[in-house]
Amino acid sequence: MANKLLFSALTATAAAAVYYLRNNENREKAADYVKRAVAEVKGQTKEDEDRELREKVGHSDPLDIQDNSMVDEGAQFSVNYYNEKLKDEEEEDPK
Repeated sequence: MANKLLFSALTATAAAAVYYLRNNENREKAADYVKRAVAEVKGQTKEDEDRELREKVGHSDPLDIQDNSMVDEGAQFSVNYYNEKLKDEEEEDPK
């Protein structure tokens, strides 16, 4: 009797898993959950892998030319975008 009950429970669990995992989005969620659970059991997280990045955030090095030029270009892009948008608005609605 116990064997039949165990077999029935395992069969029902397998059927529910197949039904749930037939959707691609659910498979991705399940795979992500399994990866996170394995990483947590091992004690590895994304933050642990990116120690250099974690130390660098908010503390830019003045001698890091590549990083500083990236920040500088980003600021220039936003200012240019704002100026062009303002110029277009003035051209459309001259007063």
